[in-house]
Amino acid sequence: MLSDNILAMAPLSMGTRIIYLAILSICLVVSLGIGQYFSRRQKNAKSYFLGGGDMPGWLVGISISASMISAMTFLAIPGFSFKEDYRWVVPSFSFLIMAVFAIVVLIPFFRKASTPSGYAFLEQRFGAWARVYAAGGFLLFNVLRLGVVLYVTCLSLEVFFGIPAIWLMLILGIAATLYSMMGGFEAVVWTEFFQAIVLVMGAVIMVPVVLYAIPGGLGTVVDLAVPAGKMSLGSFEFTFVEKTVWVMVLASLFYNASDYSTRQDFIQRYRAPKNMRQARIAVAIGAVTVVPVWLYFNFLGTTLWTYYKVNPDPVVAEFTVSAPEKIVPYFMASQLPPAVTGLVLGAILMAALSTLAPILNACAVTWAGDFHHRFFRGPAEARDELKLGRATTRALGVIMIVLALLIHVLRTQTLQDLQATGQMLFSAGLFGLFLIGFFGHRISARASLCAAACTVGIVLVWFAAHTWKWMAWAPDPFWIPVLSNLGLPTFAIVFNKFMPPVKNPAADATADVQTQTAKP
Repeated sequence: MLSDNILAMAPLSMGTRIIYLAILSICLVVSLGIGQYFSRRQKNAKSYFLGGGDMPGWLVGISISASMISAMTFLAIPGFSFKEDYRWVVPSFSFLIMAVFAIVVLIPFFRKASTPSGYAFLEQRFGAWARVYAAGGFLLFNVLRLGVVLYVTCLSLEVFFGIPAIWLMLILGIAATLYSMMGGFEAVVWTEFFQAIVLVMGAVIMVPVVLYAIPGGLGTVVDLAVPAGKMSLGSFEFTFVEKTVWVMVLASLFYNASDYSTRQDFIQRYRAPKNMRQARIAVAIGAVTVVPVWLYFNFLGTTLWTYYKVNPDPVVAEFTVSAPEKIVPYFMASQLPPAVTGLVLGAILMAALSTLAPILNACAVTWAGDFHHRFFRGPAEARDELKLGRATTRALGVIMIVLALLIHVLRTQTLQDLQATGQMLFSAGLFGLFLIGFFGHRISARASLCAAACTVGIVLVWFAAHTWKWMAWAPDPFWIPVLSNLGLPTFAIVFNKFMPPVKNPAADATADVQTQTAKP
């Protein structure tokens, strides 16, 4: 176990553990306090799921940025650049490109919706199957994501607190569930604001500390990392069998397009500001602030690689290949003074909480609107809606903790691979379906259903066949987001040629979403 190695190399005193436990307690108490404060302001489903719909754009923008910076950002991005290179740097700018699409097309469209859920539109356009397909995929992937984020946070931090990872999963999972359940979306956004402050403070201090520990500082980093290819952007060759720069850019465009278009937590943030101008400001702030953070963490991985190149460590060699995401906590435990480590710990904790809470809230919206009201019971009174939202959040919190515990016991692949696998399988072709809904008003619902069925079937076979030796010629599953989201509309166009369209008024209403006017 990595934690055993850390303890052997850098045992922590009882006084140091008490400091770290105090930091953990402060983070949790502040988050719960905010949840309790905003619980008094929850009167109906709109206030619980959208914060009343009158929040300032700058605040929602910071929450977008904070929710995109999870504990995985602190651990996985430096781990990847430590092990590999900067091949994720260029693709990260696709988040900015798709922000323009969101500002011009998506915000006006989703602000016209009459329900908190973003998937009701798909039922109006295609039928109930499309709503289940989108909402179900979102729920399945994000419940998995909840378990992964909770697991990786607790696994990496257990050594600092002297608490087994299993107990940390219970503590952090319950805390995230409680403040999200009590205060709703408004509590989530305001907590993310305070979490972002701690997060930035903890992140900013890491690179200067590592550079200070390297003889020659930045110059040594450049002299060693550049010849070793650690600052390379990767190959610019276009191929189907290797993750080159252009391949990753294309895949990232579709990943981010899917996030902006189909993620319920993004759709909530389009509708939470008080008007369309504020909503556009929110998306712009979120995109402009999060990309530099990703770049910063890539460089952190390079500085850590340089440090251990100058100061070889046999423990680092043990997990460089199998678990590079653990390089940051190992450096913290073995090299940083307790005060600095405490600040970074607070940042990692806040990053985890700022990711878990909005996903819990968004999943609660999706279950309540797209499944409970649609298939089990109709809309209820305002207070009953509020009770349903809180009960759903509570149930999701339990599932999150159970999943994290199962991953802890049954994990057989890297966390990045596990999360990527879930996203590829549960969101196959979903952005393509939204594109048909937005722009393909001549394509029938039946043709779209057949196209979706074909796309999902091909993705499942493709993913399974990748492990078969005789299918080694097949493109890497990394291509699934690209080809599935291009393939579904293509299949729909072909099927539409052979299936007479059924008149659908909702399709006419979505023919030109760019000219729609949002509610003020």
